[in-house]
Amino acid sequence: MDFMKTIIESILDKMPDLTKVRKQFLIHIFALIVSLRGRMNFLNMERQGRYSEKSYRLHFEQSFDHFTFNKHLIEAYCSGHKIIVTDCSYIPKSGKETPHIGKFWSGCASKALKGLEISSLAVIDVDNNTGMHLECKQTTASCNDEESRVDFYLQQVIDKKDELKQLANYIVADGAYAKQKYVDGLLEKTELHLISKLRKDADLTYLYTGEISKGRGRKKQYDGKMNCKQIDKKRFELCCIDDDSYVYTAVVRSKFLKRNIRIAYVEYKKNNSYSILFSTDTRLGGDFIYRYYKSRYQIEFLFRDSKQYTGLNHCQARSENKLNFHFNASLTAVSLSKADSIFEEPLTEEVFSMCDIKSINFNQLFLDRFIAISEIELSCNKIAEAYDEMLKFGRIAA
Repeated sequence: MDFMKTIIESILDKMPDLTKVRKQFLIHIFALIVSLRGRMNFLNMERQGRYSEKSYRLHFEQSFDHFTFNKHLIEAYCSGHKIIVTDCSYIPKSGKETPHIGKFWSGCASKALKGLEISSLAVIDVDNNTGMHLECKQTTASCNDEESRVDFYLQQVIDKKDELKQLANYIVADGAYAKQKYVDGLLEKTELHLISKLRKDADLTYLYTGEISKGRGRKKQYDGKMNCKQIDKKRFELCCIDDDSYVYTAVVRSKFLKRNIRIAYVEYKKNNSYSILFSTDTRLGGDFIYRYYKSRYQIEFLFRDSKQYTGLNHCQARSENKLNFHFNASLTAVSLSKADSIFEEPLTEEVFSMCDIKSINFNQLFLDRFIAISEIELSCNKIAEAYDEMLKFGRIAA
């Protein structure tokens, strides 16, 4: 926890607009989130933290630039090989007065449920194969159909296009984002390229690469429709082989997207199925398309860890500002835990466990409170050794 507080303090020093009181609260709240036992609501924060319930509510209402904070964190602790990932997550919530409540798709239930939705941007460190949160926004209730939600997701990227370009050149998203409106808007209004997934029955056409006739009329551009179930491997290049799949690549024409794209055709060895991944950057190799899309799944681990350990679903507030701060703080706490655990000693082979991080931080919170009340001195070697041993109490990975 001490190293995490040092990380937080060093980043907040780069954000000069914050007051001393606000900095102290932010250092406290991020450390408290990864230490808290039980639900992450204001009443439980008062029980285990050092502020009153009213103070937590007032601080959550204030705005905070989570994007800049997380950008500094990523630049300090991630490698230079990065991609940007976007995805949505369903948040269960009830109540008529909650802002932007509606029906949103839940992947766990495989159907639309009443609640909230957050649209999240994250950065994946490809070399370390881990995800770091950037920013999330609550999907507004006015986005009541698929088309308007695509506009919302696109605008979120456009609003931060300059900062995102400084981090990476590619934004990776699942097949739900593979729509002409999203692709056209991304390429026209940003300098980012999209990597995503096509349907298995996508309407794709081979490009004509033969000799061009010198006669009059329009030159031949296309050379027949691609059979997605059984591709003509003479037109493809085998670019990658791993334990469970072959990856072939070629530049084809997408009728749906109305543009040429580079596809990575993934043929799985075990069940004879396939996937069609694509990039709007036709110069990108198929092996990178495959690798980047596989790395996209790290954002799901961010959602999972924040829901299980940092209370992403626990906010009981009805203010839009409080909800926004809560969602971003919960996801940022997971990124800080990764910086504390993985990047402090990058040469170790220890697997990151959010469960262990939570256990250690709670033990330290409890021990520090007990020592402060009992007025025990840690200068004694025997007590210091017992303190270090108790910090690891309850860890899964010893």
